[in-house]
Amino acid sequence: MRYGLCCISLKLKEQGLKHQTMTFKRFSTLSREEALSTLGDRILNNLEVTNATIQFCSDNNYCYRVSSDIFPLITYDEANVSLEDLPNYDSIQDGFDNIAQTIAATNVRVTCHPSEFNVLASNNEKAIDKTITELNFYSSFFDRIGLPANYSAPMNMHVHNKNGTHMEIIERFKRNFNRLDDNCKARLVIENDDKLNCWSVFELITYFHANTNIPITFDYLHHKCHPDRLDEETALRACHDTWHGHKPLFHYSESKPGNNPRAHADYAENPFNTYKLDFDVDMELKAKDYAIERFDEICRGAVA
Repeated sequence: MRYGLCCISLKLKEQGLKHQTMTFKRFSTLSREEALSTLGDRILNNLEVTNATIQFCSDNNYCYRVSSDIFPLITYDEANVSLEDLPNYDSIQDGFDNIAQTIAATNVRVTCHPSEFNVLASNNEKAIDKTITELNFYSSFFDRIGLPANYSAPMNMHVHNKNGTHMEIIERFKRNFNRLDDNCKARLVIENDDKLNCWSVFELITYFHANTNIPITFDYLHHKCHPDRLDEETALRACHDTWHGHKPLFHYSESKPGNNPRAHADYAENPFNTYKLDFDVDMELKAKDYAIERFDEICRGAVA
C-alpha cells in the first residue's frame, strides 16, 4: 500500500514551487498577445511543479494526484484558447516529455480527480458539454505523459446527481459516458458521496456498478458520514471487488473538529483498517505531505 499526495506538496511550496493560476477576468484585461504569453508561462511553471512533485513522491514512495489547476482557462470556452495557441508551446511539449520521463523512471502512480463541477448525469446540456471537454482534456494529458489507459491511472469523479430514479440517472450517465474518448472511459472511476441525499456505497454497488461495470472508489470519511446500511468492512470489500484486477485507489481523511463532519482535517490521528486488502490510498488532508508523514509515524507506532 502507498499513500497518495493530493495536488500540492507544502514542503515544495515552501521552496517556491507552487502552481500559478489565471482568471478569465485577468486574461481579458490583457492584449491577446500578452494574455497568451502570460498564460503560457504559468502553464509551463505548473508542468515544472508537477514534474518536481512526482519526483518528490517517488523519493517518498507516494502516489500523486495531479492538480486540477495545471491548465487554467484551457477548457474554458469563453477564453477560446488551446495549448497550441501559446507562444511557448514547444517548451510546454518539452514539459510533457519531462514528466513522462520522470514517471517512466520512477513508476509513481499518477491519478486525478477533476473538479466537482464535472457531472455526466446532469440534466443541463451545457454542463454536460463542459464536463466532456474537461474529462477528455485530462485524459489526453494522461496519454501525453505516458500513463496507461486503464484503472492503474484512474480519473475519479462523483455521480453528483439525484434528479430522477436511480435508473434514470444511470441512463443519463451512460449516455454521456459513451460520448467520452475511449481512453477516458477506460480510466474513469466513481466515488461514494458523503451527503445523505447522494450516492452511498450501497447505491453505487447495487445500482450503478451493476449497470455500468465502472469501479467504485471507497472514501472512508464519506462512508462514515453516509453508511446507508453497510458497515465499513462490507462497503470497502464491495468496492475493492469492482476494480477488475487493478489495484484500487481509495481515499482517507478525518473530520475537522467543528460542526461539519464532512470537512477534512489538517491531520489524521487514527490508523484506518485495510481489512487485510491491498490498495493505495489518497490522503485527503489539509496539511498534505506533512500530514502523511505524521500519519505514517502514528501507524508505525501503532504497529510497534
